[in-house]
Amino acid sequence: MPTPLEGIRVLDFGVLYFAPIAGMMLADMGAEVIRVESVEGETMRWGGIPNVQQVGESQGASQVDHYRYMAVNRGKKCLSVDVRRPEGKEIIFKLLPQTDVILQNFRPGAMERLGLDYAAVSRVNPRIVYASLSGWGETGPLAHRYGGDQWTQAMAGVVALQGQADEHPYLSSVAFTDHGGAVMAAYGVVTALFARERTGVGQEVTGSLLDTSMFLQLVHIHEYLIEGKLPRKVGRCIAGNMPPYGAYRCKDGREVVTMFGMFDAQWPTFCQAMEVEHLVQDPRFASDTKRYENRSALYPLLDEAFAKKTAAEWQQIFRQYKMRADPCLDYQELVEHPQVAANEMIVQVKHPQRGTYRTLGIPIKLKKTPGRVQGPPPLLGQHTEEILGSLSYTSEEINRLEREGVVRTTRLRQEGAPGL
Repeated sequence: MPTPLEGIRVLDFGVLYFAPIAGMMLADMGAEVIRVESVEGETMRWGGIPNVQQVGESQGASQVDHYRYMAVNRGKKCLSVDVRRPEGKEIIFKLLPQTDVILQNFRPGAMERLGLDYAAVSRVNPRIVYASLSGWGETGPLAHRYGGDQWTQAMAGVVALQGQADEHPYLSSVAFTDHGGAVMAAYGVVTALFARERTGVGQEVTGSLLDTSMFLQLVHIHEYLIEGKLPRKVGRCIAGNMPPYGAYRCKDGREVVTMFGMFDAQWPTFCQAMEVEHLVQDPRFASDTKRYENRSALYPLLDEAFAKKTAAEWQQIFRQYKMRADPCLDYQELVEHPQVAANEMIVQVKHPQRGTYRTLGIPIKLKKTPGRVQGPPPLLGQHTEEILGSLSYTSEEINRLEREGVVRTTRLRQEGAPGL
């Protein structure tokens, strides 16, 4: 069965998460994604962070690929080439006529300095879809700055909403802006490819972590834009939701999350289920507004009640009352959950270094032309010989380029490399 993006070639110049995850998503849907990587390897391949920790070639060559790199680069090929060198850039330009998409998330101006910006590339291939991804945007006072998920969350108002009102704000443990930005980028690329089918011409697609972070707060920001209300930290609540909305620790140390929609109407039922019927008559908690105003007094009372039964017992009780108290799972419990198995969200892959390991499946399913995890992430330079050979480079030329540091190969015997 054909995959939806079969026949589409992508050159992925990405670093860290933003562009590489977008490239991985395109690979999952069948695109041939060639990861263009330096001869030293991307710093994250060895566990480092670009512009923070630099790892040399000799150190990187002795290490096993890091889980962060493996998580976001499955199903790709790797062309290891120094695009700063004239012969390295020449290789890219030879690939351009057969390329449909370019992904890059360097700071604005970096690709232009390399001579690989949209203007230069589109002169060779006007059908190219060129995704330029950045932290802050192409223009404006912050455009030149290095971007990153946590900085963006701070700038976009996310951090200011985390934590108790009178305490320091919290940082999110999940880099949701990087991940969400990749989804936006893949959406933009596929949309531009669809437009190209109609018009015959490509275009540049731009996106930023700042714009993504704002869009992921679509409803909450509109409370300010439309109502003029400025959301503030509300502690265990979430902006727009009233107590008893929240997470609670149970007798067995496990936690559950509970919430309900029609608050005032369901408050007596909730109190009955929790065996705290006396709270129904407590004037401090007589309405949504009162419960919110007095949440510092309400939460300790509910904590005490939840601590009297196990998480499983509360789930059963809440089901009987047609309400919800769902468990807070850790990653081990999550990946073993039968619903995750039913959704085919954990699949096995074989890697030349790591052996068989588990990776996430594809969250969007197409019933007639489904995507699939195409294989493991590539070793550094694993496909350099294959790609250069397709461009009619001879073995002698490839050997010379490698000796001169223009490219890097792995000498991996393709027929012996494990796959899915």
